[in-house]
Amino acid sequence: MRTGGFVQIFKDFSNWSTVAAVPHISNASNKISRVFWIVVFFFVLGMFAYELYILISKYFSYPAIIFPVVTVCNMNAYKYRVVRSNSAFSDLNDLMEAYKNAVGGGLTADKYGLKDVAGDEYDLDSRMADAQLLEAYKIPESDKTAGLYSYSDLIQDCTFSGQPCSESDFTRFVDPVYGACYSFNDNPSLNYSVSRQGILFGLKLMITVTQETTDGVTDFLPNTKLAGVRIGVYARGTKPMLDANGIDVGVGYQSAVSISLVEFLLSKKPYGTCVDREPADTDNYQDFTYTLETCFDGCKQRDTVAKCGCANPRFALGPGDTPCEPTKAALECLESLKGSQTSPTNPNIDLLRECSCHPPCREHTYTPTVSLARFPARGYYVATESSGGVGSCSYKNTKFASRNTCQRWYANNALTLQVFFETLSYELYTEKAGYTVSNIINDLGGQAGLWLGLSLISCIEMGGLLLVTGAFCITGGRIQIVPDADEIEKDHRIKDVEDVKKEIDHMEKRQNSESDDDDEKDEGEAEDKKTQ
Repeated sequence: MRTGGFVQIFKDFSNWSTVAAVPHISNASNKISRVFWIVVFFFVLGMFAYELYILISKYFSYPAIIFPVVTVCNMNAYKYRVVRSNSAFSDLNDLMEAYKNAVGGGLTADKYGLKDVAGDEYDLDSRMADAQLLEAYKIPESDKTAGLYSYSDLIQDCTFSGQPCSESDFTRFVDPVYGACYSFNDNPSLNYSVSRQGILFGLKLMITVTQETTDGVTDFLPNTKLAGVRIGVYARGTKPMLDANGIDVGVGYQSAVSISLVEFLLSKKPYGTCVDREPADTDNYQDFTYTLETCFDGCKQRDTVAKCGCANPRFALGPGDTPCEPTKAALECLESLKGSQTSPTNPNIDLLRECSCHPPCREHTYTPTVSLARFPARGYYVATESSGGVGSCSYKNTKFASRNTCQRWYANNALTLQVFFETLSYELYTEKAGYTVSNIINDLGGQAGLWLGLSLISCIEMGGLLLVTGAFCITGGRIQIVPDADEIEKDHRIKDVEDVKKEIDHMEKRQNSESDDDDEKDEGEAEDKKTQ
């Protein structure tokens, strides 16, 4: 086979092809023009390959819904038996004694001002919660661990979609209000997801809050009002706002929390007011995804520092902030910030007006629905596989006098929690402009393609025409871009013309030769007739 034949085939193809930029590459009159169109060709080819890769990757990804982070915290932040016996908790224990005296009416004076609010249950509970928060914040983390609940103290059994899970699937953090909390699926290395909905395809936990130990010793702080856990369900990377968005789950019940995913996509200015983050100098939660709650908490912290001269440990502290001391003056100042919704002189802070917080441009939330059933049922003896916790109500468990005693203990100190997707469908709320620049370009492209047959290559061609025309007008035609002798020599189009010229000359010579032969023949026939 001749190589030249293939070359000619491809040259002919480039002349009649409609593939973007290919005819321009073949018919370019100089190197600069040819290089330009080669760059254009590989650019559009690369864009096509990129879009093709995205489509194929999406097809073969078999997308599933990522399971959310589930955080569990004991409503009783610290073990009372440790608070009473460990010297590191002596100030916190003094606070508990003052609270018990205030409730009993025997308190004469205290540094927290509990006596002043002892007559009002709400004010006493609020003052006590703030005082406990400030006292606990003073305790070093290394000393505080002894009074916090460990994983084995809190979680006795864990399964996900029927498969066992363990402590390695949880991330521990210390909440200033609820103490040690444990978050399932929070570690970025984990990738728990579900492809089916329903109670069988989710997280199931058996939790013990231990109001009293197995030997009957009370282990809840005197001011803890509820026996159960506080849970939060949120997307990975989101700050757990348990005070604002948590769910209370009580002992003696199986709580089934069915969730559905809701996604918000909002627009930035000028079409909307959403932001990706708040300014760095006011963002106290830079390690977490931005939400309205993080912005509001940062605003409340700045208001606290401005009015009280110290920071509330309930919220993240900013650079240079000093936490408030557990004194009567500090506690009264913190209470004054809560204000009264009906008081014109001391109102609550208006978060929407005073904080300049805007919604995030992208947010994932989970809408929960909770249903309850009694746990454990009469006659049911709890069985767990945990070796570090309380254990099952089998005959081998020596922590209880009998299996019935074990069953009653679980009814007062334990609960089961199930979190699962109610449906794999999700709600998407999108805020977008009615008519954007993209819409204009799409509409113009559609009309130009319909009536003029224009495409991206056509626009590049017109741009090149305008560029050359502008250069001609500026230079007055003094500068000309012409091919050099070598390019002319290698230009196949010129060679084709030479071949055509030679072929035409050959045909003319042939025609002239045939014409001369005919004339000679005619003359010979004429002479023959005369002779006859």
